[in-house]
Amino acid sequence: MAILSAANILPLAAFKARASEVLNTMKSDGRPVVITQNGAAAAVLVPPEEYDRLVEKAEFLRAVESGLADANAGRLREHADLAAELAARYKTP
Repeated sequence: MAILSAANILPLAAFKARASEVLNTMKSDGRPVVITQNGAAAAVLVPPEEYDRLVEKAEFLRAVESGLADANAGRLREHADLAAELAARYKTP
């Protein structure tokens, strides 16, 4: 993720006035843009690829946390037992 500079932080009014230019710049340099409202960060605009990467990473981390919680709670299965159950259920050799 790119480090933000003052050029990447815009008041809402400036974003509205230059939206097309801001989007084109963001597409070309891949850097996020922080949009402020009343002096405080109100939104962060990121390229779609970066958004997809962030969502995928968050989903992966949630899955890992879920797996760790299962392990800590003793909800584990031996591989051989699970493989046998699935083979029986789906009639695979």
